[in-house]
Amino acid sequence: MIPDKDTDYFPQLDALRAIAVFFVLLEHWVPGTYWFKIFPYGMAGVTLFFVLSGFLISRILLRSRIKSESLNQSKLHSLKQFYIRRTLRIFPIYYITIFILLIFNINNIRQIFFWFLTYTSNIYFYLIQNWAGSLSHLWTLAVEEQFYIIWPFIILFIPKRFLFRTIILIISTGPVFRTVLFLFSNGSPAASDFIHILTPSCMDSFGLGALLAYAMTFNFKIIDLMKIRQNKICIGSYILIIIFLLTEVNSLSVFLFRTCISVLSLFIILKALTGFKGTLRYILDNKFFIYLGKISYGLYLFHNFIPSLWNLLKLSVPENMFLKFISYSLLLIAISSVSWYLIEKPANGLKKHFSYN
Repeated sequence: MIPDKDTDYFPQLDALRAIAVFFVLLEHWVPGTYWFKIFPYGMAGVTLFFVLSGFLISRILLRSRIKSESLNQSKLHSLKQFYIRRTLRIFPIYYITIFILLIFNINNIRQIFFWFLTYTSNIYFYLIQNWAGSLSHLWTLAVEEQFYIIWPFIILFIPKRFLFRTIILIISTGPVFRTVLFLFSNGSPAASDFIHILTPSCMDSFGLGALLAYAMTFNFKIIDLMKIRQNKICIGSYILIIIFLLTEVNSLSVFLFRTCISVLSLFIILKALTGFKGTLRYILDNKFFIYLGKISYGLYLFHNFIPSLWNLLKLSVPENMFLKFISYSLLLIAISSVSWYLIEKPANGLKKHFSYN
């Protein structure tokens, strides 16, 4: 059974954040392994983050909208509070980090600092069709921020009778946008990596999360339908993912690859809302994994700088891949914990002064 729609906290979703970060760490710290052909863990981790964001942000906004309408309050108040609360959560540690990078000119960030300052690095990477070393992962934070700017207007101000159809339309935007750009790039496989980092290309992920939030808020029949069809949909999606991984990039894979991963992410989140059972329950209810989920923003923000920091500290890099991963992870968790307790948690605490209603 899905928890009550007014429930504020789902601990297993925090643990899912930790798993999403773990997948990204595997992609960046243990690249090129055989298992990537079986499971695209980097893309899966980022996509899970996007679907989670779509769900959580939409749920917050929908609940705020309902309260505003019931109290006959202006939705502009909800809009203002949303932006203030997002700013308190995201900006402090992000801007502290990029200004430290600016001081030391990490990866020549001074030449391209504007793009990171304005949360538009994903656009920059697309324009140059190249990455920027340890700064490259920041594209996802740019996408998230661009989503946060646009999404409240859709959820708060589109008439309720059009909201479901709008969400469905937005879900379709992602694959259509990716395919059009792919065809305009003359079907270049190299271009497909950068097509995926533009915000419109990610809207199927955000939109599917929003669809779940909408269903929880307004129409539980959608969730019942999801549960009836989930086995067929998940198996079909995973088969398509494997086929796309084992074949050359083409318009069909660009069209559906991220959508298939987003669909799997959607059902994982749906299951976590009711609570996983068995072995997965012990993992997702584990306090350590839940804690890692709480500090997942720092884990993601800092992880690409860990190898350079490790060398700067003149620590020996273990030859064993497993020991190397564990060593990097311990340093990352330590830094992210300091960030959480000294910067993020105090800033988060200020949100109590900016409640929605």
